[in-house]
Amino acid sequence: MSHSGIVLPFDSKAHAHLTPYLAAIHASCITHDRAIATFLPPLSHEKLLAWWKERIAEVNDGKRLIWLLVSDLDPTGRPKGPELMGVVMLSMPYSETGSFRGIVEKLLIRKNFRGKGGARALMAALESDAAKLGRTTLILDTETDSPAEAVYKKLGYVVMGKIPKYGMSPTGELKDGTFFYKQLQ
Repeated sequence: MSHSGIVLPFDSKAHAHLTPYLAAIHASCITHDRAIATFLPPLSHEKLLAWWKERIAEVNDGKRLIWLLVSDLDPTGRPKGPELMGVVMLSMPYSETGSFRGIVEKLLIRKNFRGKGGARALMAALESDAAKLGRTTLILDTETDSPAEAVYKKLGYVVMGKIPKYGMSPTGELKDGTFFYKQLQ
């Protein structure tokens, strides 16, 4: 195991028990980091759980892939919830004219694990698996001037443009959004 953790492709049979921990990381990024991430405070744990269960159903339907970043595995090779450090997803919407595109979503890292290479490890796994599936053009968006924007630039994503007042922050303020793409080799 590197200091950045272990990256695992999400498997609903092996990892469904982590759903509450996925919801907790998501909630923490919204409440503590003020990240624009689908929901506004006050957060509902039930709503977050339902949202993650819908994403897991999309994995089972082949429309989405999820990667987990864990700090350790138990002796059976199964991660425990407290060891969940981060997550990222690749949405693969159906399109005959865009079957080579994928949308990167919800790169979320627990605060105490940031700056240790976890985001880089998760994105490397996503990009590798996306390329194997022929998803060679990746797109994503994030809040302008956010720490996430800097991460994506370091990872070689190219700014396509910005949309003023694109997303509502947890404080209710409208923030600009930056859109990126990356073409995989």
